[in-house]
Amino acid sequence: MEVLTIFLSGLITIISPLGVVVDSVVAGQLRSQVKSVEALAVRVDNTPSYQPVAGKVDRIRIASRGVEIIDDLRIDTLEVETDPLDININKIQNLSGLESIQSSLNKPFQGGIRLVIKEDDLNFALESDSIRKQLQALLDTILPPEAPSFNIIKLKINFMEKNRLALEIELKQNGEEGEAPTQLAIAAEVGFEIEQGKKIKLTDLSAIINDRKLSPRFANILLAGISDQLSLDIFAEQGFLVRVLQVDMNEESLNIAAFFSLTPVKEDE
Repeated sequence: MEVLTIFLSGLITIISPLGVVVDSVVAGQLRSQVKSVEALAVRVDNTPSYQPVAGKVDRIRIASRGVEIIDDLRIDTLEVETDPLDININKIQNLSGLESIQSSLNKPFQGGIRLVIKEDDLNFALESDSIRKQLQALLDTILPPEAPSFNIIKLKINFMEKNRLALEIELKQNGEEGEAPTQLAIAAEVGFEIEQGKKIKLTDLSAIINDRKLSPRFANILLAGISDQLSLDIFAEQGFLVRVLQVDMNEESLNIAAFFSLTPVKEDE
């Protein structure tokens, strides 16, 4: 979600107090908001032409390739098409965080988004320190309190047909000082599906840990724990609605189509 928040912040700041909203200006502003982008095309629709002075735009369409919004995570394809945008141009300077973005809106900001992530790009990201720390925090959360703690040493994902993933994982147990650490080598396959557009549900987990098959009971515990962390409703409570419309995976890429809506908030709320 950090990726989408950063992108929306950049999208809103394209309307300057001078009311200059043309395709080239928007493209330049977006390039300055992301780490890098290989190709970017922008189309701004606005009638009448004086609307940007009031902070209004009819529609913005963006198509990009090879965009890196956060460090080390390359998104192969990112396309966005917005509904009419109406903001308070006096409040769009120095936007940071979701609530700051919402405070600049005069009405809900919504649209559609499509992104494609390649398997190779995702595995490169999984090697980065920043993303590895987030995954470590997720692992610490889903393991039962009575379970020993582990550090992630290796994580590789292989995309499969029919929305299934194969994973190669190496974990090292945090043992007592002087004790030899326990190493876990895990080979797993898991499927996933989207429930009501708002929850990623993991299904049909099979795993081998150090040459031993994972018991169905523990597999179900893991699936439940991880799935509970993957609900998009936690953002709806903040006025940020995201619904996944379609997910399709093949052996090379993950394709996602989604709808987003950001609700305005007043600064004193």
